[in-house]
Formats: sequence, C-alpha cells, structure tokens
Amino acid sequence: MLIKEKFDIEIKKKEEDDKIYNDITGLNNELINLQRELARRNAELIKLNDLKNKFLGMAAHDLRNPIGIIGSYSEFLIDETRESLSVEHREFLEIINSSAHFMLDLIDDLLDISRIESGEIDLNQELFPIEQLMSKITGLNRVLSQKKNIGIDLIIKKPGLIVNADGPKLEQVFNNLISNAIKFSIAATVIKVEISESENSVLIDVRDQGQGIPEAELEKLFKPFQKTSVKSTGGEKTTGLGLSIAKRIVEAHKGVIRVESNVGKGTTFYVELPLAQGPQIP
Repeated sequence: MLIKEKFDIEIKKKEEDDKIYNDITGLNNELINLQRELARRNAELIKLNDLKNKFLGMAAHDLRNPIGIIGSYSEFLIDETRESLSVEHREFLEIINSSAHFMLDLIDDLLDISRIESGEIDLNQELFPIEQLMSKITGLNRVLSQKKNIGIDLIIKKPGLIVNADGPKLEQVFNNLISNAIKFSIAATVIKVEISESENSVLIDVRDQGQGIPEAELEKLFKPFQKTSVKSTGGEKTTGLGLSIAKRIVEAHKGVIRVESNVGKGTTFYVELPLAQGPQIP
C-alpha cells in the first residue's frame, strides 16, 4: 500500500511539473510573439516618422518661396504707397506683411524640426569667445526690445571663455531665448544676459522680469508645438517650436538647457556649454 501511495504521489508531482513546464513554455511563446509584433510596429512607426519628416520638409520648402514673395511685395507696397493709401488699407498691408513673416519663421522652424528628427543636425564647430557671439546677439535684439521700452544688459562675469561650437546654431538658440524674453516681458523692465564659468563649462543665463510661467506648465516648454497659458505682452505670435529646436541644438553640443520661473517675478533660462579643451585661439 505504501509503495502504491508513493507511486501515485510521484505521478501527481510529474503531472504538476509537466503542467508548470507547459504553462511556462506557452507564456514564453506568447512573449516571443509579442516581442516580434512590437518590433514590427516599431519598424512601421520609424518608417512613418521618416515619411512624415520628408513630407514636412518638402511642404515647408515648397511654401517658403511664395510666402517670401508675399512678404517682400507687401513690404514694397507699404514703402512705396504709404502716402497714397488710407489708414485702413495701410493696416491691411501691414497685417499681410506681419503674417507673411510669421509664416516664414514657422516654415524655417518646421524645416529645422524635420532635419533634426531625421538626425541631420550637422555642427560646423570652431573656437571662439562666447562673449563675442553674445555681444552680437544682444545688440541685434536691442532694436526689438527698445520698441517695447525693455532694456537688455549683457553682464560678463568671466571674460575670455572659449567654446568649440557652431556659431550660427548657437545664435539661433540665444536669439530664441532673448526674443522670447522680449515677447513676454513688461515695459520698463530689463532682460539680463549673464556669462559666467561653472567648473569646466560656460554658463549663459537669460533672465527676464516678465510674467513668469506656472510651475505645472514648465514641462511643456521644450516639447514641439506646446504652448503655455502665458500671453505675450505685445500680441506677438509664437510657433511653439523654438525652444524644442534650441534644446536639440544645445544637446548636440553636449550641453544642457533648463528653466526656472516664478509667476509675477520672471523667468530664467540657463544654457551650459562645455569649455573648449586643448589649445586655445590666440
């Protein structure tokens, strides 16, 4: 009797082991099938994303010329017929011109985004003092800020800091940050652009005395087509792409961009870029 009971127990245990093995094998097969399906769908998504970027780039490129012509011709008409037009008709032309320039900015941003997402962010790097670039950018943006009675101060805490970077692309980054500060700043305030050194990096911060951004909305800033609830103080338009492009450019330079903001007090963007290593420019 004991032998039979022992035999029955062993048979039952084997059956249980076989069931567990079959269950594990079935689950493993399901997992393999799911992984294959996930890989297939990921490949489809990559293909669709590439197609979207190509279409976006082609559409933006084809739209650029006719919209540029609209902007140029409307500007010509404003200059040439200013005295002979009524106030209302002049306003119509200025709206056409302003809208054309906004569309050109949007198209340029779309072209940048499509190139960046396609992995085509080529950097033509060279050694230069960062203060040289920032002096140029702040000088150009003062023309815009003065129209809103907003000052721009360039503060160089550490002169002579050299970066190995793509100058035009960094110019695009800081033009975006400073022009945004102008858009959202209140009249009779000052935008401070400060250059300092932080360990082996150069730190550039752009600080405004504007409206500030709610903390819950800060995560939107660097995402494409995302906008916060904060409105520009002069009715200026924004594409919602500039900061996303700026982030990609800074990261391509192995740098970091971040933001801090207090509602009612203002916003500060910090850009940290590696200092040039090795031989410096004379």
